[in-house]
Amino acid sequence: MTIQAVKRPDRQYFPNDLVFENWQSVQEFYASLQASTVEHLDSLMEFIAKRSELDKIVEEAYRWFYVKMTCDTENEVYKNAYESFITDTMPELMKVSNELNLKVYQSPAFNQLDENRFFIYKRGLKSAIELYREENIPLFQEEQLKAQEFGSISGQMTIEHDGKDITLSQAAVFLQNEDRNLRQTVYEKIQNRRFQDKDKLQQLFSDLVQIRHKIALNTGFENYRDYKLAELGRFDYSVKDCEAFHESIEKVVIPVVNKIYEKRKQNLNLEQLKPYDLDVNENGGTPLHPYQTEQEFKDKSIACLNSVDSYFAECISIMDKMDYLDLSSRKGKAPGGYNMTLPEIGIPFIFMNGAGTQRDVETMVHEAGHAVHSFLMRDLAYNFDGEITSEIAELASMSMEFFTYDGLNFFYNEEDKRKAIQTHLKGVISMLPWIALIDKFQHWIYTNPHHSVEERTATWNEFFSRFSSKVTDWSDYQMFKDIVWQKQLHLFEVPFYYIEYGIAQLGSIGMYRNYLTDKASTVQNYKKALSLGYTKTIPTMYETAGVKFDFSTENVQSLVDFVAKKIDGF
Repeated sequence: MTIQAVKRPDRQYFPNDLVFENWQSVQEFYASLQASTVEHLDSLMEFIAKRSELDKIVEEAYRWFYVKMTCDTENEVYKNAYESFITDTMPELMKVSNELNLKVYQSPAFNQLDENRFFIYKRGLKSAIELYREENIPLFQEEQLKAQEFGSISGQMTIEHDGKDITLSQAAVFLQNEDRNLRQTVYEKIQNRRFQDKDKLQQLFSDLVQIRHKIALNTGFENYRDYKLAELGRFDYSVKDCEAFHESIEKVVIPVVNKIYEKRKQNLNLEQLKPYDLDVNENGGTPLHPYQTEQEFKDKSIACLNSVDSYFAECISIMDKMDYLDLSSRKGKAPGGYNMTLPEIGIPFIFMNGAGTQRDVETMVHEAGHAVHSFLMRDLAYNFDGEITSEIAELASMSMEFFTYDGLNFFYNEEDKRKAIQTHLKGVISMLPWIALIDKFQHWIYTNPHHSVEERTATWNEFFSRFSSKVTDWSDYQMFKDIVWQKQLHLFEVPFYYIEYGIAQLGSIGMYRNYLTDKASTVQNYKKALSLGYTKTIPTMYETAGVKFDFSTENVQSLVDFVAKKIDGF
């Protein structure tokens, strides 16, 4: 497979020079769609294609507004452009979208759409119509603008160290240092800085919970959890399945995490394992430092991906040449990392906060998995074909983390490569309880929307005790533990988008197991599944990739046992 010369494809229905600036710049085109007749199958198919093309134009503009704003949260022009879209365009677009959905659904030809090809589209369209309420539009606007505040607040957090102001991402590098006193000092600086804004973030979160509860009530749901799971399109699993996931993780994974942390405590020769002891190399030696400069990081990442498949490397090389990679941490940049698919040109943008650590490498290949997914979906016919669920998206990214193990030799010598792999494998196991914890916490939050901050804190601590290592000693840091959830941007910005990481992590472990048996066929199945976009159900997508969509205790046990053996092997 090769990538053709990258450019935005010529538009079939709208002017090539059309640039979205505001709602007025596209209003007439949406009006023409509203005036269309869709009495017959051919006219309905043409309508769907036209709408898809116009939606791509608007969606790509919106995504660029978001990218620019997160790259520089202090830039008022970028902030205003993003907020203008939310306040001016979004309400108009939501109204028109509902009308266009109804036009399709009410067409005499709707049931003539090929069921195999359009099953996912039709299912999602019906759900969108059922969930639409005009009175929720201002609430959606308020929610998005509120959620944006999290990035602004977090982006301003810095600490002073050695006479310099550094971001929290940059400060976290010192938590890998062998000097325990230094680790403790930096850890406390980081947590005290977070603590300064704890009340601000508590209030922000409380505001978001109430806005979201109103949205749910307006739509006829008893709580936001049930509304959001429907809005996310979770057709293929239920609340009970989520609870089964929580139960499996608590039963199967926590004992393994306790063993991993007990061994860490012994290797570090500590009486108590503190929160600032979790990132240092437990076997001694300096922290892994995979690169010096951002360009070196890009070059090594491309070489690493090339060791798996040349197509993967070519995708990131194209993004590099187009300046679609922003990888380094800096003041004023929003926290976190993401791959932003740009639906018209079909080339994504990777954003992250690198600081020269092994975690950066893991983040980069993770986002590269998303990016490859974007490339593989470029030729899908319709915009909605690429609106993949998170369970599918994260399978792509997390599997890539495993696939690139061999390519770590571009960053490290053999001994450091071994350490990096073992660190990642332990991280995979240790992360699963955190995922279950965040998801379970959200279930409680939104089914008890009128809780107090004190009740929220008590519930957090109750769940934390169940889904975290019993070995780590938090006795000196209770006030930090009370608010450790505030660092999780998903809670503020994308509620209920988190269990997907756990589900996909299980799938990716299965992919890794397959990869070790037959690399070529596993990569082929991976590409085949990702190329489908969202045209099949999630279980079918997993089956195409060669793994199970299954988070039962039995399957989780099998996968965790496999990883535990690999950890011992390294």
